[in-house]
Amino acid sequence: MRGVRLTACAAVVLALLWSAGVATARTVNIDEAVKLHLVRKSGNTLYEAGSATGTLPGNVSAVFQISVTSVSGTVTIYPRGGSLTISVAGTPRSAGMRARFGGTMRVVRGSGKFRGASGSGTFSGVVNRRTWDVKVDADARLTY
Repeated sequence: MRGVRLTACAAVVLALLWSAGVATARTVNIDEAVKLHLVRKSGNTLYEAGSATGTLPGNVSAVFQISVTSVSGTVTIYPRGGSLTISVAGTPRSAGMRARFGGTMRVVRGSGKFRGASGSGTFSGVVNRRTWDVKVDADARLTY
């Protein structure tokens, strides 16, 4: 009888220890407004920095490769507790000094509380082709 109680007690302790180490995934809808300014430009590559306001506010850094027909790159946002690196791909929707663009995005990496994060979404924005200032609205679903 004593061996059965000891085994049952050990099983309960192991179950509690295991459940304490397993984090429950959280899924949230993300709605961000991002403002970026040009840090430097090298050929068709733009290095930008700025900030995001919305569901996950924080500083933002970005590297974009641009052409007449497409924009692609990576964006890293630094909300409280970690970071998220996002791959973006889009196309221009208008020409001129203030060009509109839009596309899709996908989480490729997370750190801190966002380690193992996944998600995807869409974005649209406008870029000033003289100053390369960018304003973007992004909507996504994120699990972390």
